[in-house]
Amino acid sequence: MSQGSSSDTIPAYDVEQGPNNLVSLDDIGRSKIYGFELLIIILATLCSAMAGSAAVGVGAVGFLGFWRLILGIGWGQLAGALADIILLAIFKGPVTASQYNLDYVWRILAALGCVPACTTIYYRFALPESPIYAKNVMKDDDAARAGLKYVDKPVSRLTNVEVAETAKKPAHFKAFWAHFSQWKYGKVLFGTSMSWFLLDIAFYGITLNQSVVLTAIGFAPKGLSPWDTLFKQGLGNLIVVLLGALPGYYATVFLVEKMGRKTIQLIGFAVDTILFVIVAAAYKPLVAQAMPAFVVLFALIQFFFQFGANATTFIIPAEVFPTRFRASAHGFSAACGKAGAIISAFGFNSLVNVGGTNACLQQTLGIFAAIMALGFCTTLFIPESKGKPLNYFEAEAEAEEL
Repeated sequence: MSQGSSSDTIPAYDVEQGPNNLVSLDDIGRSKIYGFELLIIILATLCSAMAGSAAVGVGAVGFLGFWRLILGIGWGQLAGALADIILLAIFKGPVTASQYNLDYVWRILAALGCVPACTTIYYRFALPESPIYAKNVMKDDDAARAGLKYVDKPVSRLTNVEVAETAKKPAHFKAFWAHFSQWKYGKVLFGTSMSWFLLDIAFYGITLNQSVVLTAIGFAPKGLSPWDTLFKQGLGNLIVVLLGALPGYYATVFLVEKMGRKTIQLIGFAVDTILFVIVAAAYKPLVAQAMPAFVVLFALIQFFFQFGANATTFIIPAEVFPTRFRASAHGFSAACGKAGAIISAFGFNSLVNVGGTNACLQQTLGIFAAIMALGFCTTLFIPESKGKPLNYFEAEAEAEEL
């Protein structure tokens, strides 16, 4: 079909603009948001790597805390673990001579976080908007037609069904609230946001503190030199990623279209609930007599994080909401997840060290089991989107609002 033909015409979607409208992700555009996020990541990563310390006032930890807050959390478990091992091996001599040379290691490791962002930033800004968004919000026919060539379905089906001229309500906060104040839609947002919130409490509680857990179970025992301790912790992190997180991620990639998003999320929460109960209930005998078994169980927990909610919590919100609210609803769900991550990041060490170093680690693992069970319950509010086009959820909502 040639561009500009009548069959390429995409019906308009009247998005009213006025002083009462609030600018949201749905107004700015997905592609631009991705690009700005990468700019923030690059800036915050470099600033983290250059964080300095002072004799008085704010020290390196204060600067790091601020820039890590801006940066967000994580850029690749496997890449991070490998880079950690490689840098420690490179700097073994200097670190053995003086532990202060670890300063080079962590700064280079932090700065390497810029690499993946720098390699994709051009494509993020050059990525065209979806035809639906370009027409409905940008009101740009040319941009809509440009995006059509990236759609893997017949143009006629896209233009006649998904971008039908129906709803006439503005994409602002009032419309967002009016839509999600209805329980049949609000429960979906509740399910996506709360499942993400609960997941991140346990996920980041474990992932950000894997070294603590590995040391507590004797994988990196006390009494080693600083280099030996860090290298063994890095090796343990790499083992857990290779045995658990990475296979779980690829299992989701290959099975998500066959099993469904909701099904995989329910499986992940259910199995992790069981695994956390096991490691919490059998914590002392596992640590004392079966440390390898503990590591295997720990890797399985990571597997079902990835073959579960850590993959699906950001997939599902991108599919189960109408176009005009999709980015805002996804952003709200993600923000709830990061709130859980913040709670875990600041609360984990305080909780596990009640009564002494790692004295309450066993009880904390039991709390994570309860959190995973709650995540399973909140997932029940979410519809299954497997095999459904995006307009499936769009059409139902818009038909009721006409």
